[in-house]
Amino acid sequence: MNNILSWSDLDDNGHLFVANDQHFIDLRRALAKRLLQTEPVNHGKWQQLDVSQSDAHKTYELLNVAIWYQMPFGQKAAVDFIEPDLPWAERHFQERVGGQAINPGVEHANWPYHANGAKLHLKNGKYDHNYMERFWPKDISMHPVLPNLFGYNVPAQWNGYRFPTGDLNDVVEQLRSDIGTRQAYLPIFFPEDTGATKGQRVPCTLGYHFIVREGKLHVQYNMRSCEIYRHFTNDVYMAVRLAEWVRDRVNPELDLGQLTMNIVSFHGFVGDTNEIERFLD
Repeated sequence: MNNILSWSDLDDNGHLFVANDQHFIDLRRALAKRLLQTEPVNHGKWQQLDVSQSDAHKTYELLNVAIWYQMPFGQKAAVDFIEPDLPWAERHFQERVGGQAINPGVEHANWPYHANGAKLHLKNGKYDHNYMERFWPKDISMHPVLPNLFGYNVPAQWNGYRFPTGDLNDVVEQLRSDIGTRQAYLPIFFPEDTGATKGQRVPCTLGYHFIVREGKLHVQYNMRSCEIYRHFTNDVYMAVRLAEWVRDRVNPELDLGQLTMNIVSFHGFVGDTNEIERFLD
């Protein structure tokens, strides 16, 4: 597309990175360098936990980071160019697109960064949310039954005010039926997350917008929060794999286009400074 930018640079504030035909590791290196130049601040909470007295939880932070990245074509290229944490990232991606709203699933326990804290955020054996539930909200078989007005236990229906709730398959069908649509959006941040009224953890991802133009499938990936050391690389990898998954079901003849990431808070912890500095190598 002629109107897509094609240079690599950070703006004067370090809030914009544009990358075409470039190795993801170069993009991450530039962002890590700029991130480490910020003054760390402790914002008081992390995942609803009080960390106000923890210097390790002070964060380097860039606000409103926008990234354009040319998505590599094929799983092998995604692995080679992005270098995710394997085998975990691919196994968890397959769990995400498996069609079932499982919680907690299997791969959560295999995440490489738990540091003996695999159960830290579990409540009654489940997380407040996960991607499988948000990808597949129509899979109500995995949700508890609730009493209706007449006292009968019925599945908890995930419906909107006037229309049935859609899922990832509906996004695919929408693109298949109208390849030029501007409406193919998969929300991850749901109304129940608004305000976190029960003090729950809420998704870092807001949602994915898929759009096809000039024979290419582009993805806009919106995030409220992204941490550079443990999550950023795998988030990019799984977004690219999701684009390929959608492309294969909509039209395998499509090319992969741009991944645009809009991140409100791009950050890293002071306690991970040594690990972040390794990204500069």
